[in-house]
Amino acid sequence: MERFVKATDTFKELMLLYFGTVVLGGLLFSFFEGKPIDDSLWWAFVTALTVGYGDIVPVTPGGRIVAIVLMHSVIFIVAPIIIGRLLNKITIDANQFTHDEQEQIKKDIADIKQMLSGRLETMRNSDPEPASRLGSRGS
Repeated sequence: MERFVKATDTFKELMLLYFGTVVLGGLLFSFFEGKPIDDSLWWAFVTALTVGYGDIVPVTPGGRIVAIVLMHSVIFIVAPIIIGRLLNKITIDANQFTHDEQEQIKKDIADIKQMLSGRLETMRNSDPEPASRLGSRGS
């Protein structure tokens, strides 16, 4: 899935996905319906955009299956991918850290860890038997 996401990351790739889907639908429609390729491509674009003028309609079972797959794939797969990618490009995440900020956070965490481990070591050295002290408190 990650490979597909990366393969549809640019506008050019998204348009290739859309036009590829429509052209494939047009070619299959032409094959099953015996229509000229220009009429079939016209039908595919009209169908993919859900305009559906009705001037060309599938009459064979194969043509109808192509129509169903084309309509559903464009509406439920291609269009949401295009919309999602475009929204992702124009949306700004105000909470996103820059690379420098991330590196500073990593350094700060490392410093805090080092400081805490030093204090823990100091506590261990100053009171070697904390368990005996705890036991005497309870009596």
